[in-house]
Amino acid sequence: MYSSNTTQLKYASIGVKVFLLSAFTFLFGALCSGLAYVTAGRVRVLVLAARYILAASLAFAVITVIVHLIMPDTYRICEMVRRGLYCPAYGNPLHLRDGVLLPLVRCKKAGLGLYDLTITARSVTVETIVNASSAISSMLNRKFERYAITQTNTDVAYNYVTFRLEDVTIDRSLTYHSVKEMRPGDPTVLSVQNGTSIDLTTSGSMLVAGVTRSGKTTGIIALLLQVLLAGRDNYQSEVIIIDPKRAELSQLPYVVTLDDNGEATQILAAMEHFADTIVQRQRVLNRLSVERGDAVHWWEAGFHPSFIFIDEYVSCRTMFPKKGTKNSPSYSIEQFDSFVKRIVTMGASAGCYMIISIAEASVDEGGLPSMIRSAMSTRVLFQPTLAEGRLIWGGSNEKLKNFAVDRVYGKGDAWFSSTDGVHDVVSFVHFPYMKFPVYGELGRLLQAYYKDNRVNNTPPPSEAEAAVPKAKQL
Repeated sequence: MYSSNTTQLKYASIGVKVFLLSAFTFLFGALCSGLAYVTAGRVRVLVLAARYILAASLAFAVITVIVHLIMPDTYRICEMVRRGLYCPAYGNPLHLRDGVLLPLVRCKKAGLGLYDLTITARSVTVETIVNASSAISSMLNRKFERYAITQTNTDVAYNYVTFRLEDVTIDRSLTYHSVKEMRPGDPTVLSVQNGTSIDLTTSGSMLVAGVTRSGKTTGIIALLLQVLLAGRDNYQSEVIIIDPKRAELSQLPYVVTLDDNGEATQILAAMEHFADTIVQRQRVLNRLSVERGDAVHWWEAGFHPSFIFIDEYVSCRTMFPKKGTKNSPSYSIEQFDSFVKRIVTMGASAGCYMIISIAEASVDEGGLPSMIRSAMSTRVLFQPTLAEGRLIWGGSNEKLKNFAVDRVYGKGDAWFSSTDGVHDVVSFVHFPYMKFPVYGELGRLLQAYYKDNRVNNTPPPSEAEAAVPKAKQL
C-alpha cells in the first residue's frame, strides 16, 4: 500500500540496508569494547559482547560486498524505479493516493545494453505510467546513468506498460569490409544493425523516405545485397531495381530504367512481370498446401524472398499519363497504381515484397495513396525530423512519443518500425557501414543472381529489351 508518510529507508536497496546494519552493529560493538576497556575487562559479558558484535559487523560488511557483487542489474533497476515511484520524497510521479495498491515493477534483460522494464497498472492508468517516463529515466543513476527510455509499449488490454531501456552510448551499427560478410544466415532475416533486423516471415513491403544524401538508397542497397547473397530459388524469385532517373543505379546490369525515348514502358513491363510471379509462386504454395493438408508458408517451401525496388516512387509515377492511348491502353498511372497495389497487398504471402523510396518533401502530396502507405508494414525515415515522421507514421504522436525533441542526425541514421511483433514501436537505428565498392558489388551480385537461371525464366527487362505490356486489369 502507498503511504505519504513512508521514509526513504523503507525503499532503500538491500545493500544499503545491510550496510546500515553493519555500521550500527560496528558502533554498538565499539561501544561495548570501550566499556570493556574502561572496566579493564572485569565485566566478562562486555568483552564477549564486543567480540561477537564486532564479528557480526564484519559479517554484515562482507554480506554487503557480496550483495553488491552478485546482485543482477535487473534487480538494481527495479529497486531504483520502485524507490522513485513508491517513495513520497521523490515527488510521487504516479500521483498515488494513500491506501492504494502499489504498481508492480519487473525488469528483464533484452540484449546488450537493453532492458525491458514493465510496470503493471493496478491503481493507476497506463496513461499515467506513460507520462511518468521522463521521471523514470531520471531515476536511473550510477552505472545506469547512460540508459534512457527509447521505446514505450502499452499492451492491448491496457494492463501494463513496457519501457525499453537502452544504453545510448553503445554503437550498435554494423560495419562490413567485404560484401561476403553480409551473407545472411537465414534468407528471411535482413540485418539492419546489432539487435535489429527485418523478419520477412512476419512483415511486408517497405516504405523508405528521406531527403537527398541521407543514406536512403545506400541503406536499401544494404538490404538488397543480403537478398542477392542468399541466391535465387527455384520458384522465380527476383531482385528488380527500377531507376526512373537514369542515375547511378541505371548503369548496373538488369536495372530497369526509362526507354530511349523517355517513356516508361519497360518499367511497367517489369512490374507486370513481378506481379505475375506472385501468382505463380502462390499457385505452388496452394498446391503444396493441398498435398500436405495444411497451410504451407513460402519459407517452409524453400522459397527465397523476391524484391522489386522503385527508386524515387513519385518521380517514377509522374512518367505515366493519366490515361492510356488507343495503341497502349494499359500505359497509364492507373495501371501503374494497380500493379503497386497488387504487389503490396498480395505479395507477402508468396514471399514477394516491394520497396518504395520516396523523397520526404513529397510524402504528403506526392501521389502515394494512403491505402498503400498503410499497407507498407516496414517504414524507415532517414535523417528524420518530427514533422516528417508524422507524415510517414500517419500523423500519430503516440508512435513518436519517444522522440519528443528533434536532434541532428547524420547520414545513415534513421527511425525504423516493422509490424513483426518486435519492432512495432518506432526506434532509432543506423544502417550498415559498407567499406567496399557498393555499386560495383551490387552489379556483380545482380549478374551472379541471374546467371544461374534455374527456372529458365528471363530476368527483368533490360533497357534494350522492354516491350509495351499488354492490357491487364486487376
